[in-house]
Amino acid sequence: MRAFAAMLRWLSPGILALAAVLTVALPARADTGTYRILDYVTTLEPQSNGSVRITYEQTWQVLSGNIPWITVGLANANYSVQSWGGAAARVYGANSGGFVGVRADLDRTYLTGDKFSVKFVVLQNNLLERLTSEKRWRIDFTPGWYDNAEISHLGIRLVSPVSLDAYSLVRPVSTTSAEGVITWDRSNVARGGRFEIRVECLDGSFLSATTPGAKKGPSPWPFVIGAIVVVAFIALIVGGVRRAKRARDAELKARIASTEQEMAQDKAKKEEVEKGFREYVIEKGMEPDAQGRYYDRGYGDYITPAIWAAVILSQQQQRARDAAAAASGGGGYSCACACVSCACACACACAGGGAAGCAHKTLHECRECEVSENTIKRREVVVASTDQES
Repeated sequence: MRAFAAMLRWLSPGILALAAVLTVALPARADTGTYRILDYVTTLEPQSNGSVRITYEQTWQVLSGNIPWITVGLANANYSVQSWGGAAARVYGANSGGFVGVRADLDRTYLTGDKFSVKFVVLQNNLLERLTSEKRWRIDFTPGWYDNAEISHLGIRLVSPVSLDAYSLVRPVSTTSAEGVITWDRSNVARGGRFEIRVECLDGSFLSATTPGAKKGPSPWPFVIGAIVVVAFIALIVGGVRRAKRARDAELKARIASTEQEMAQDKAKKEEVEKGFREYVIEKGMEPDAQGRYYDRGYGDYITPAIWAAVILSQQQQRARDAAAAASGGGGYSCACACVSCACACACACAGGGAAGCAHKTLHECRECEVSENTIKRREVVVASTDQES
C-alpha cells in the first residue's frame, strides 16, 4: 500500500498537468443567454485561385440573459478573416476542440430585448473543388448552424464568376437565379437545422492554371497530437505501476531476508515464528503439497515461516492498529475524497456550430470531502482542548 501511495504521489503532478492542458484545449459550450437569429445571409464569391470569398451577415435578438460575444461556424479550418463591421468589435479564428469557426467580440454586452447585427468577410480555402478530368468545378457548402437558436431567415447567395447557363447541377432548386447570382432562402429554421447546397459548373475558365486539383481533407495533425497525448499518458501510468511493483518486491525481499537473519541468530525468535506459522496454517486449513510446501491463496504464492512473519503477520498487525485508531478517534485520519478537489470548477464551452457568450462557472461540491473535512476539524478541536487541559 505504501508503494502504491508513493506511485500516486509521483503520478499526481503529471496527471494534473495533463488535465490542465486538456482543460485549456476545450472550447466553451454554454450560452449566457437565449437568443433568436432574425436574419443570417452568406454570400459566396469564387476566386480565380480556387479560394472562395464569403461574407457573413447576421442579425440577432437577445431573448434572455446577456450576450457579450458570439461564434460562427465555418466550412473548414483553412480560412483567414479579411474584415468585420457592425456590432463586431473584433473577429478572429476560434478553432478548438472540434469546433471550426470564428469568434466575434461585440462592441458591448447586449441584454434582454436588444438586437444587434454583425458582418465579416473570410477567405475560405479548400471549399471549391476543381474536377479537372471532368472539366468542371463544384462547391458543397453548409452555413454554420446553431443548436440553441431558431433562425427566422437563412439565405445563401452565390455570385457566379461565369454564365449561369454553364451550371449542370444546382441543388436544392434555387429561389432565384438572375444577374449572375444564384439565391437560396429558407424561413423559420429550427434549432440545430442545417441547410446544404451543391453546385456544379462546366465552365472553369475563370480559374487560374495553378488552382489545386481538389479540396484537401482535414488536417491530420490534431489526431496525431491527440494520439501522442493518449500514448504518453498510458506510458506514464504503466511506467509508474512497474516502478511501484519493483519497489514493493524489493521491500518484501529485504523484510523477508531480515526476518530469516533474526530467526538464524535468535533461537527464541525462531521458535516464536514457527509456532505462529503452524497456528496460521491450521487456522487457514492449508495442506502441504508433495514437497511439503504450503500455498496461501490470500498471499498468492507459497509461504514459509519467514514470509508469514515478515509479510502476512505484519499486515494483520497493521490492520489491527488501524482499527484501534479508528475506534478511539485518534491519529492516522485523512480526507479520502473521490474528486480531484473538494470544489471542482466546471468549464464553459461553445455549442454546435456556434454559441453566444459563456455561462458563469459553477462549483461541484464533493460530499465525501465535506464529511471528511468536518470530521478532521472536530478532531482538531478535541485534540486542542485536550492539550490545553494537560
